Amino acid sequence: MRSREDLVALTRSGYAGVRLTGHFAMPEMGDGELVSLIALLRDARGVGLRVSWSGDCGALRHLDPPRRPDGSFAWSAQQGGSLVVRRGPTFLAVEDTRHGERRRIDVDRSEPAAAVLDESRWGRTLTPAEAASLDALELHDLVFRAGDHGVGIAVRQGVWCV
Repeated sequence: MRSREDLVALTRSGYAGVRLTGHFAMPEMGDGELVSLIALLRDARGVGLRVSWSGDCGALRHLDPPRRPDGSFAWSAQQGGSLVVRRGPTFLAVEDTRHGERRRIDVDRSEPAAAVLDESRWGRTLTPAEAASLDALELHDLVFRAGDHGVGIAVRQGVWCV
């Protein structure tokens, strides 16, 4: 699998989830590989697939929780918080209740940052304009960056797993 479209094809053929084999130690992964894994986890959840995986991911609580060696989940999903993105022809409107009160963040589609939030290919290197444009989204915890790679965590219209 290399993109969101591959995951959409899985859901259309009747799959309800995916299982990743191996143990993913995110602190030890290369930048491109790390961002690709996070995008895979983000997009699988975004198209409605449950993800079963094992790994160490630190503070990335917006992902489906990994399993520990004993089979238990690394954390429990928080209740009540959501991250919803509505896509319009000229904007992305993000409504975020992950931290209690509702926040609305509007992103103009003409901004390079909008391309990162909408990106469906995994592991792509950011352009200098995109990298500079992501600072505001990072302040709102809507983007994960590693080196010259980045991925938006808002995935689709609907509720995001928090």
